[in-house]
Amino acid sequence: LFIPSIHVYTHKDGYVRINLPEANNKNYELKFFEEDGRFLFDLKDIRQSFFTLDKSIFFHAGWFNFELFENGILVEKHKFYLPKDF
Repeated sequence: LFIPSIHVYTHKDGYVRINLPEANNKNYELKFFEEDGRFLFDLKDIRQSFFTLDKSIFFHAGWFNFELFENGILVEKHKFYLPKDF
């Protein structure tokens, strides 16, 4: 049974939602990886509590991994699935 992250997840519209309730008070960084561990990109010094990433940033459907850092400390390592558009 897969339990999605409460911070980074795919919404039913297929876009990646980011939910960081205390973004104004903390220094968040997100790193994204292919399923095989290859680094894709990162978002540093995130100050928005809630925002959406366009699925086209990821170039293909499938599983992606991420690491969420709070003030330089890893607080979550998880994955999400981007479905293929029909």
